[in-house]
Amino acid sequence: MLGAAGLVAAMTSAGDAVASPMGRRGGGGRPGAAPGQVRGMWVATVANIDWPSKPGLTAARQEAELFAYLDRAVELRLNAVVFQVRPTADALWPSPHEPWAACLTGTQGKDPGWDPLGTAVRAAHDRSLELHAWFNPYRVANHTDPTRLIASHPARL
Repeated sequence: MLGAAGLVAAMTSAGDAVASPMGRRGGGGRPGAAPGQVRGMWVATVANIDWPSKPGLTAARQEAELFAYLDRAVELRLNAVVFQVRPTADALWPSPHEPWAACLTGTQGKDPGWDPLGTAVRAAHDRSLELHAWFNPYRVANHTDPTRLIASHPARL
């Protein structure tokens, strides 16, 4: 079920955004994690590597798949999930600056009808997991044709 999601025994988190359920870094409230220890997994969204399993799923199906990753993190006694939220200069949250991510609906800029990042933060915290927002600051696309980007995409302006 984890596909290409990377599991690590320990990892550093320089430069990422973290939302901790306990208001602190480290144990994240998960039993078995020493203070300051991060045991986590990555969930990649670019090209639907891990999540969602394919573009165009219903919001309910996407949410169920996301929850399955978080539940698996708990089963593995991890305390953190590194969630890719900006895969190709597009966003997994409602942004006034960047379009909705194509991995959600299959069409960059199309509103999926829900807030995947907000949902992931709440659901991770409900499971006493930290959620780290993973940004790809430079990748614009997995192709070289700018006309395939949504017209309002910042890379085209």
